[in-house]
Amino acid sequence: MMAFRYTYQSIVNLKKSETTQAEWVLTAAVSQLKAEEMSLEELRSQRKQWEERLIGLGEQGSTLVELQQIQYFIRHLDKCIGAKEKMVRAAEHEVLNSRHKLSERKVQENIWLKSKDKAWHKFRSAMLAVEQAELDEIAVQRHARAAQL
Repeated sequence: MMAFRYTYQSIVNLKKSETTQAEWVLTAAVSQLKAEEMSLEELRSQRKQWEERLIGLGEQGSTLVELQQIQYFIRHLDKCIGAKEKMVRAAEHEVLNSRHKLSERKVQENIWLKSKDKAWHKFRSAMLAVEQAELDEIAVQRHARAAQL
């Protein structure tokens, strides 16, 4: 009996590899997004702490220079938060792109897997037909021998 060999198996393997790589890219993009979001939350937390400190020092009657320095630092944190928000949006965009590419890769892989499956069924049908022809031949020969006796 012949073994099934799919002519385009290398393409199926390539599509599987592309899908795996797209999954890795998506995983990396999601990890990057989470890291950026955590960093943004840390900056917001720092800003809130400094703002509370500014209010506390203002109520205690600190010097104007100290209050101005803290206010400048809070403005700096605001700029950092704005920049980090842009980075989060870029990371979100990258996640969306990675998901889209992964879905395209999966569709392509499934097309080739279905093609392989169809080829397998065609091969199997042909092998069953050959097997049935052999069984029919055996039955004809037995019938012919039985008729001769």
